[in-house]
Amino acid sequence: MIRLCLLSGALLLAGCQAVSTDSTRQTHGHGGTEQTSKRLYPKSADYASRKAAGRETRHSADERPQASEAGASQQDLWQYIADSMELEIPVDHPRVVAQRNWYLKQPEYMNSVTERARPFLYLIKEEIEKRDMPMELALLPVVESTFNPTAYSHGHAAGLWQMLQSTGKHFGLHYDSWYDGRYDVMASTRAALDYLEYLHKFFDGNWVHALAAYNSGEGRVQRAIRANERHGQATDYWSLSLPKETQNYVPKLIALADILKRPGHYGMAVPVIPNRPQVTAVTVEGQVDLNMAADLAGVSRSQIKALNPAYKQTATSPLIDAEILVPVRHAQTFELAMADLPAEERMSYARYRVKGGDSLGVIARRHGTQISAIKQANNLSGNTIRIGQTLLVPAVSASAPAAAQPSTYLVKAGDSLSVIASRFSVSIADLLRWNQLSSKHILRTGQTLIVAANAG
Repeated sequence: MIRLCLLSGALLLAGCQAVSTDSTRQTHGHGGTEQTSKRLYPKSADYASRKAAGRETRHSADERPQASEAGASQQDLWQYIADSMELEIPVDHPRVVAQRNWYLKQPEYMNSVTERARPFLYLIKEEIEKRDMPMELALLPVVESTFNPTAYSHGHAAGLWQMLQSTGKHFGLHYDSWYDGRYDVMASTRAALDYLEYLHKFFDGNWVHALAAYNSGEGRVQRAIRANERHGQATDYWSLSLPKETQNYVPKLIALADILKRPGHYGMAVPVIPNRPQVTAVTVEGQVDLNMAADLAGVSRSQIKALNPAYKQTATSPLIDAEILVPVRHAQTFELAMADLPAEERMSYARYRVKGGDSLGVIARRHGTQISAIKQANNLSGNTIRIGQTLLVPAVSASAPAAAQPSTYLVKAGDSLSVIASRFSVSIADLLRWNQLSSKHILRTGQTLIVAANAG
């Protein structure tokens, strides 16, 4: 039984806008002066009535666009996200200015980020809107992983949202020898937003503290708040003594939000992403060969793998139902093809003759599968097998696990920044930033470079 999950909720016209309810944020319960009920960009006096009518103001009152510009903004997903931002943060704070200047000096950065975000950003935007959470959170994958769904850090954080396995497991992600939920775009997005909702509640409605805690942990931020309280100091994020990475974490997000809000003001050309779903999730019960899924959907096998990096082998996990992302225009074809395909034909199987000393566990490990998958394929109710018995064993070719992507790279003769950037699907700007190099830097053989987000 297959269920087509159109994550857009419905086929939305590009010009339509989902209107979320403004919720009042409470001040931090530890005595902080940071008022999260305020907004980052002031709204005009008739903002509420315009929003109710589906015509939310794009900029502050002195930068209100013409009607044609407002219509265009609803067709551009980056602009739609920028228009929906709501948190008040000091955009002229020195730390924000420093991060904004970095972005502006790296114009190609947003080009590479946009290309990686293109399939997934709309789905993330929708999930945030469903929860009535700040739209600034849609930018966290830019800060965390440059929107690289296979990013892996030296600290063992993984995926778009750079979650640790323990954190992901706590918030419902599944792991087995076939699947790592941190690389599942939809599953990891839900887990990350669950975590952020928990942090928001933990810090009594203070989203800025929650963002800082997403980077360094709620315990560390809470200790910094209490230390300031003991000394009679302010407890807003900007006044806390936090690790350097965390001090720059929120400014990175805010600087990017500011640029997206006013790209013309800063002279930044941000590539357009259509404000409509690019991919759709099709839920399939039972295990399925991903190569077969690609063929049935009419897309390349490499595209299916790129959209679904959570699967470590060329098949989904036999332990959980699969949520397979496919391009929207291929979703119906895939759904109908899967509906017509019996469960026993969704995998390729090898025949194995049981030998002395074999057990289901031994056979499963030898073939890189699970005991449950072998039992399901052979309609076994128990674990008893006999010598000479022929078993059907799921036959899949192993592909490199997403977590195997290294976080550092040793420069070889003939390498260049462009070659290395292409090899690891990052931008030259990423490499320069992560390794604190100038654009004129000359690589040397044997030099170690950071090649994954958060690897340094």
